[in-house]
Amino acid sequence: MLDYKKVSLNEINTLFEEYVASLSDVYDDFLETHILDSDFYLMSYHGEEVGYFAIFEETLLTQFFITRTALHLAQGCFKSLLEKCKVTHGFVPTCDELFLSLSMDFHRKIDLQAYFFTLTERNVKPPVYPKSMLRLANLSDVENIKALSGDFFSELYQNVSDRKIYILEDDEIYGFGIMETNRIHKFCRGIGMFTVEKHRQKGVGRSIILHLSDLCKTLDYQPLPGCWYHNYNSKRTLESCGFASKTRLLKVEY
Repeated sequence: MLDYKKVSLNEINTLFEEYVASLSDVYDDFLETHILDSDFYLMSYHGEEVGYFAIFEETLLTQFFITRTALHLAQGCFKSLLEKCKVTHGFVPTCDELFLSLSMDFHRKIDLQAYFFTLTERNVKPPVYPKSMLRLANLSDVENIKALSGDFFSELYQNVSDRKIYILEDDEIYGFGIMETNRIHKFCRGIGMFTVEKHRQKGVGRSIILHLSDLCKTLDYQPLPGCWYHNYNSKRTLESCGFASKTRLLKVEY
């Protein structure tokens, strides 16, 4: 019989670390935020603790983990979870083999949500725009950033205050970059870019990504960009910077 109780992340820290160690790849801060903002539940089977799961905003399953000694119970526990909870969907990274396999067992529909990228050792063309044109944004830049990028950046004031936003400019602004702190994969930094509309298809976004990637490496972090699955231009840009994706984020309907 499966029982579960709501717990804090600190209460299952050992299980959480075991989960992270089981992954075959990393994922970006978008999924990390959904996971860390979830409610966590410790699972017990006939009184013995066997794993945990996490649910974001009551209906989105973001994690399901069973210990190695209880793996034979995984399918039954997952089925019981779906029957007992209000879960309708799951955010499933393909680097989580157990969660992926169980989601395939019980899925009704699968949508391809995002790509997660890793840096390869390929030689690539140098950036069109030099690193000297890239600077940290300050609070006086916020209105310009809003005017040129719309709602692309969330929590803009906070992100600028936290020194996460960069501007590529000389006599005018060409685009923006962001470097996010990863809280699960702490050796990574999420990077992204936005190109001002009139400067697109000119190497701006590619230059920003290359410079942010170099900055990550200088700071001993692994650069970790991602993009929406159907954003083909962003995918091509990242690949031209030497990145490649072997991990996807799926949105699974149960």
